[in-house]
Amino acid sequence: MLKNIYSPVSGALAQERVMEIIANNLANVNTVGFKGDAVTFTLLEPEPYKNYPTPLPPANYKVNLDDIAPLHGNEMAYVGVADVVRDNSQGPAITTHNSTDLMIEGEGYFAVHTNEGVRYTRSGDMTIGPDGALMDKAGFPVLGEKGVIYVRSNEFQINHAGEIYQDGQLVDRLAIYRFADQTQLQRVGNNHLFYGGAPEQMGRVEHPAVRQGFLEGSNVNAIKNLTSMIIAHRSYEAYQKAVSNFDQMMEKSSNSIGEVRV
Repeated sequence: MLKNIYSPVSGALAQERVMEIIANNLANVNTVGFKGDAVTFTLLEPEPYKNYPTPLPPANYKVNLDDIAPLHGNEMAYVGVADVVRDNSQGPAITTHNSTDLMIEGEGYFAVHTNEGVRYTRSGDMTIGPDGALMDKAGFPVLGEKGVIYVRSNEFQINHAGEIYQDGQLVDRLAIYRFADQTQLQRVGNNHLFYGGAPEQMGRVEHPAVRQGFLEGSNVNAIKNLTSMIIAHRSYEAYQKAVSNFDQMMEKSSNSIGEVRV
């Protein structure tokens, strides 16, 4: 009976993880360039002989062990979280008419130089630092093909290919990267992503599509996520009730077995 509790417990833990992911999505529904996450589940395979010894019948008692093996061991299947998958679909375009606001259409990520190295982001709400460097909202310089991009003022133009012009002169071109396996991009805070994959699986986007004066909004659907949170919460409550019922059954069984009848 005891091991029967672990099935609803595993389901409750999985739904708890779902609610954590949805809460993070909703918290970033207005974050520029944010990509929402979704949870996928997997069935955890049973392990019949790992945790319990196989019983041996008396020598004079002939029985097929296959008939009694299912009564021992951890043969019940449980649910678990298989992966957290990022939705890399395009977010909505937000018009700002601000020269330091940039949006990438299609594939690609901006590159910024942080204290821990180069990080990548879809967030294009940039600012200009005191020294004229183009920086992201976290205060890290944005990289171009020549290195850190420097502009003297907000009076600059960026064409569709990411080329930056000021006073009619080419300043630099935005370094926009693509990744063959985007699952290797990990969130590290400040709307930045760290790439931990093979270097040969990343490269520059040859023909980027950049729009100046626009921002890419979060691709999180608030209504859909709120609905999913309600479903996850109700599922969690159902699993919690199942655990409580099993606990009451075991308590009653223990008390009945231990009761002395005259």
